[in-house]
Amino acid sequence: MEQLLFIYAHSELARAKPPDSELEFWKQFRFTLEGRGQWALEQGMIPSRWVRAKSAQSLFNRIVEDVARIEKMIVKGGSWKRLAAAYMQYENSLDQNYRVDFAHMQSKFLDFLDSPLGQRFLNGAEDGFEPGLRYILVDEYQDTNPVQEAIYFKLGGPPPHNLCVVGDDDQALYRFRGGTVESLINFDRTCKRKWDLAIEPTPLVENYRSHPKIVEWCNNYIESFKLMRKPGARVPGKPPLRAKSSIDGSWPAVGIINAKNTRELAKKFADTIHALTVKNVLNIPSDCVLLMRSTRETRTWAGPYVEALRAQDIPVYNPRSRKYLDQEEVQVALGALLEILDPNPTYATIPNYIQEEADKWRESYKQKATKGKSLLEYVKSARKAIDGADKAAILNTRLQDLLFHVLNQDPFTKWLDDPERTVRLGQLTQLLEAFCSTPIPDHPGLSRGLLKTSKAESGKISWEWRTSFYHTFISLICDLGLNDPEDPDEIYPSEMMPVMTVHQAKGLEFPFVFVGKLDETAEPETSHIMEERFREFRDDPPPNLPSAAERAKQDIVRFYFVAYSRARYALILLARDDRMSPGESDGEYLSLGGRDVKWLGKYVKLL
Repeated sequence: MEQLLFIYAHSELARAKPPDSELEFWKQFRFTLEGRGQWALEQGMIPSRWVRAKSAQSLFNRIVEDVARIEKMIVKGGSWKRLAAAYMQYENSLDQNYRVDFAHMQSKFLDFLDSPLGQRFLNGAEDGFEPGLRYILVDEYQDTNPVQEAIYFKLGGPPPHNLCVVGDDDQALYRFRGGTVESLINFDRTCKRKWDLAIEPTPLVENYRSHPKIVEWCNNYIESFKLMRKPGARVPGKPPLRAKSSIDGSWPAVGIINAKNTRELAKKFADTIHALTVKNVLNIPSDCVLLMRSTRETRTWAGPYVEALRAQDIPVYNPRSRKYLDQEEVQVALGALLEILDPNPTYATIPNYIQEEADKWRESYKQKATKGKSLLEYVKSARKAIDGADKAAILNTRLQDLLFHVLNQDPFTKWLDDPERTVRLGQLTQLLEAFCSTPIPDHPGLSRGLLKTSKAESGKISWEWRTSFYHTFISLICDLGLNDPEDPDEIYPSEMMPVMTVHQAKGLEFPFVFVGKLDETAEPETSHIMEERFREFRDDPPPNLPSAAERAKQDIVRFYFVAYSRARYALILLARDDRMSPGESDGEYLSLGGRDVKWLGKYVKLL
């Protein structure tokens, strides 16, 4: 979020009034734009500032992480030259404001390794005080990106090149963040090219997690697609997994629940969880998990399943439902802030849907404030202090101070006994701090959190300040669709059934795994297209790169492989009758694999 705020404020590509000539530039990079940006282009308009900022964030990060050569982009000319200029201006702004983003942390470390001090770090000092590096071990290598690959090979240093990488190309999930599974698939070629060295791979194929039937299913699934058998799709000569778990038994370890529509399917799913509980098959609710690509509680995604679980009185843990701003304590805190800053809301020309959100927050505050005097009295006193301020004055308080004072009143002090509410309010303070700490162009020492009064009217926060607050902070938190914060010390509460994204579940295991929304189709996404577009600006692009369409299909196959391989005792697929069309890789739905599904157990009937 901090990087996005910085780009919004400082990047030429996100400036407030771009010239009409930039329309052609955005048409060239339309694949990076979200829905509203695509619509604007179709209307012959330049996309909104936030849409441009998000696009610039993707483009700038890709330049760094792909180690794309700026000089090649300049030579290419046209929109690529314009992008190169915007990137250099962004880099310059970072330096001027003493900021660094995560992508540049990596590139700066790569540059450091070529410096005299970096060589000392790598090879040690002659006096023996610094030993240097002897062994490099990299885990999860399938999600490495090009700049990270360059770092690892630098760390591998001179002979004997003691670099060991561990990964599973079938579990590559992070292409959308710049990860390139080809780094693992082509690791042997890279070693040969860079070091003239033949590597010695060691297959780690023993599965100590799952019932043998689940292991068999995972092997058959990944190998059933022609596109996964193509050269370059997987590590050459990769052997199948071998079941080594102590788990065994004659129950149907892989099953399917199917129904004619999603609502009926969700009810059967919840009935199954209830039956497993009543029959004491489950020890605790978190013995089960529902995995999907998105856990938003909408009709398309997790909504029907969560509703069906709650109808059975099964508690649900779903922190990534994108409902952070719907939580009572967050709405009351934001509503109190708005009542202090803008008691007669004018909203500074923000879109109607964001105004409606802000009005909901104000209403939540008013409902709570009428029940407890403490919060109401503080808001009134803060308003009175602003009302008495001179025109064009910088007040002796900051936005963060207002929030902390709000949180020191009832009902917030009573909510401190609730850890979930407390963590959410902690996240709100972090979000506000990110906004306040974003440097203002040409005023590096001035904080956005400092409150200024209007030049025209006494007793009002300035129109300019409110415009920045609404357009920057309020618009961003509404548009991002924020998740609840997650406790790093507790992955999920044992007394609740987790509903998780597959990315959340990576590296975890569960006795019972249910996988929903199996009717995804594969279309090239921004990351697939960017890989192709930036390929010509790289010094060593991967050989034989599949097309964007093929990589999109391969990535969905890998996505479901990760989901299926989380299960220990039972894997249950949730499928609509009209979407069960298993077939080869040219079929519409890829998640069931290229095999007949009739042999799968019918869990509802069994229970």
